Amino acid sequence: MSLTTYDLFFTGRDDPRRCVIIGEDIKPVYFCFETPERGLMPCTRTTLYRNDKDACARLEWGPGNHLGSATIGSRQIPMSHLVLPGTSNNARSFIASDGKRFEWRQRLDEPSSYDLFAAPNIQIGAFRRCSHATVVGPSHGLLQYTFSQDLLLVEALLSLCLNRWIDLYGV
Repeated sequence: MSLTTYDLFFTGRDDPRRCVIIGEDIKPVYFCFETPERGLMPCTRTTLYRNDKDACARLEWGPGNHLGSATIGSRQIPMSHLVLPGTSNNARSFIASDGKRFEWRQRLDEPSSYDLFAAPNIQIGAFRRCSHATVVGPSHGLLQYTFSQDLLLVEALLSLCLNRWIDLYGV
């Protein structure tokens, strides 16, 4: 990656559907993935909050944690559109709201790490599992990226959440 690189630290629970993401790009960045504990609900909703109060996206999981629907702002799509087949077996793509295709590629040498590419081979981000001390406590992951579009960041975070969940638990 080149250009200016921004860092987001994944803190809180080490769970793709329940974590806090903090950092700064051209402004302070704060996101929180919240998913209620299972209980008696047949379906689960994961909500992505921005700035601790603004719900900017939701993932509506089907029964048994199957993929359901995603709502990003006022746009609703099947969750499967955030993990479309990629250019290789270790890749899954998503089409952003502007129509451009992006792809998370799982690292073969480090299966819990992913690289984010814009078509066809321009790397614009990288997620790595790691332990770092931050001002709000320990971090268990780091996303480094080179873009500053808010909506693309939300879409990339949702797609990364799904990729990590699928690779950890399947669907």
